[in-house]
Amino acid sequence: MKILLITAEEWNDYVYGNGVLTNWFTGFDAEFAQIYTSPGLPNNKVCSKYFQIDERQMVKSLYSNTKAGREVKMPTNEQEQDAAKCNAQRKGIYGIFKKLSLWMHTPIVMLQDFIWMTGRYDKAALQRFIDGYKPDVVFCPQLGNPKMWRLEKLVKGMTDVPFVAFTGDDEASYQQVSKSPLFWLRRWYCHNGLKNSVKIFSHYFMHSKEQAQDYTNEYGVPTSTLYKCGDFSNEFVKKSVGSPIRLVYAGRLYCNRWKTLAEIGKALHEINKHGERMVLDIYTQEALTNEQRKALSPENSVYMKGSVNAQQLKEVYRNADIALHVESMDKKNRLATRVSFSTKIIDLMASSCAILAVCWNRHCGYQYLRDNDAAFCVDNYSDILPMLQRIVDNPSLVQNYAQKAYECGRKNHTREKIQKQIRVKFEELIAKRQANE
Repeated sequence: MKILLITAEEWNDYVYGNGVLTNWFTGFDAEFAQIYTSPGLPNNKVCSKYFQIDERQMVKSLYSNTKAGREVKMPTNEQEQDAAKCNAQRKGIYGIFKKLSLWMHTPIVMLQDFIWMTGRYDKAALQRFIDGYKPDVVFCPQLGNPKMWRLEKLVKGMTDVPFVAFTGDDEASYQQVSKSPLFWLRRWYCHNGLKNSVKIFSHYFMHSKEQAQDYTNEYGVPTSTLYKCGDFSNEFVKKSVGSPIRLVYAGRLYCNRWKTLAEIGKALHEINKHGERMVLDIYTQEALTNEQRKALSPENSVYMKGSVNAQQLKEVYRNADIALHVESMDKKNRLATRVSFSTKIIDLMASSCAILAVCWNRHCGYQYLRDNDAAFCVDNYSDILPMLQRIVDNPSLVQNYAQKAYECGRKNHTREKIQKQIRVKFEELIAKRQANE
């Protein structure tokens, strides 16, 4: 089987550690090629052929005779590999847009939309790449936007093989909060654009059953859930509970997740009034604001630990008792993340830790963990302290819920199970196309 990927970012395991592509396709019996729209270089052990189109090329195509798109090769020598390890997408035009979008997101995104919708592709080079590879199926893990829709439509016109999409976030629904007219203008544009985009796909994978149902209802597209896989090959082994009990959060603090962590810190302050019984370690690469630094402080038994790589994080989890999955409780971010099933949840299941989820009760990840009894679940800030107090008073609960999380992962998220799901769907669509020829 030959699988052609169309993605926004390069497939680089050094930049996107344990990324979803590597997670899904390591050991998958197939050939892979990738078309991507970022300036970085690929670096992985799965895919061998690449076609790159980036923002710099697109901008240049607007004022010169050049066109955007070129075949690139994976770095092979040590110097090139070292360069690929750098986070290249932070540099140049792409990086400038990323930084500016933190301050004025919608205007910058709309400017990017304009560049990608008006820039000129090197269609001949892209056609040669596709014809040379001869894919059996095209797979598009995506955040739907005009840039990707145009590219996907272009490729669809160059090959008649089945197209399959994946999305893990709310791309275009109106279940959002914003006071910006520009936000709603773009949302309207994307909502209607998605109605046309989904027509090219034979199937849509989603991270959550909630989003799958939304897409079936709104767009009439065939859907199913597709989760990340984890390593659950060994039997679960209980580990002793630490003293103090150690909570761990690893990840970004955006979307006001830090406020939820701060509320946990307030509860820890109460619990530890007569001695340190429970602490929280936070591992993140983000620089803290003064407000965040004050809220996430040792005074509240919260300790900032900086960033760690994927391998180091495994060791962090081995030395911890409870791993956190948190989301913001404010309305804007609740709705923005409602259908976003964090891939981190599967990592936490495999971590040997119990899971504590503090989220809105309609968040799909929270609902999944609650319905499978795979985590301590809290959906209100006022309930954090009682839950932590319950755990401190009954440490054996930590061992019980660590095993529940692991068994849920072994039941639903093994590599064998997830890869079989992907393969069966791809083979079904390929066979259907061949039967119709």
